[in-house]
Amino acid sequence: MFGRNKKTEADPEPAENPAAEADDAHGRRGVTESKGRPTPSRRQQEAARHQPLVPKDRKAAKVNERQARREDRLYAQRRMASGDERYLPQRDRGAQRAFIRDWVDARFCMAEMLMPIAILALVFMLIPTGLQEIGMAAFYALLVMVVLDSLLMVTGLKRAVRNKFGTVQSGSGFYALTRSINWRSTRMPRPRVRRGQRPS
Repeated sequence: MFGRNKKTEADPEPAENPAAEADDAHGRRGVTESKGRPTPSRRQQEAARHQPLVPKDRKAAKVNERQARREDRLYAQRRMASGDERYLPQRDRGAQRAFIRDWVDARFCMAEMLMPIAILALVFMLIPTGLQEIGMAAFYALLVMVVLDSLLMVTGLKRAVRNKFGTVQSGSGFYALTRSINWRSTRMPRPRVRRGQRPS
């Protein structure tokens, strides 16, 4: 009669729905999100763990790796030729450098003729005739013209850069000279403007 009521003091029965225990303080029921792909079977997992670290056909693997490196290199060269900033060397990056390249490419530079005339002068010097003096005179005359033309180009370029950007980046004159010496078809990045199309 005075005994305990076992039914009332017994531990509460566990909830029928285990997910109910995952409810948070806001009353939202915990839901397991889908991974978007089926769970691999044990056989598939074991097969993935037992894959060899070294490929079976090492020669084919080397060929594929070499081909992949070559494609990456060609892609980087194409992007650099197009002027993509991500693939340009540090000296070619920036808005001022792009403006200088356009400025040089828009004009005819006497420095482009320096290498061909130097080669012709060397040929004339090897010929035991009176053409040696003519070749050397032509070479020195061209050299004077190249110096004058380069001075005019650098002076006008710095004025245009200062008007557009406010300041002139260090080494701009030398950067323009080194580009003007190269033939237009061999310049990297490739010219974006035509002859006479001055950048604004």
